[in-house]
Amino acid sequence: MTLGKQDLQAFRERWQAVAEIEQSELRQMSVEQRWRQFAAILRMAVALELPLPQDDIDEIIAIRQRWQRLQENYCET
Repeated sequence: MTLGKQDLQAFRERWQAVAEIEQSELRQMSVEQRWRQFAAILRMAVALELPLPQDDIDEIIAIRQRWQRLQENYCET
C-alpha cells in the first residue's frame, strides 16, 4: 500500500496539530506538575543506575533547594 501526496500532507498536518496541542498543554502545566514529572524521571534514572555528571547532580540539588523555598513561602501546609 502506498500513500499519495494528499495522504502524506494530511498525515503531516494531523501530527502538527497534535504537536500544537501538546505545546499548549505544556504551557498550562503548573510548576508543581513539572516538578513531579522531573522528580519521576530523576527517580527512574537513579533506579536504572544511569550515570550523572557531578555538574548535573549539583544543579539538581540547587533546583531542589529553590523548590523547597518556594513551597515554604507560597504553598499551604
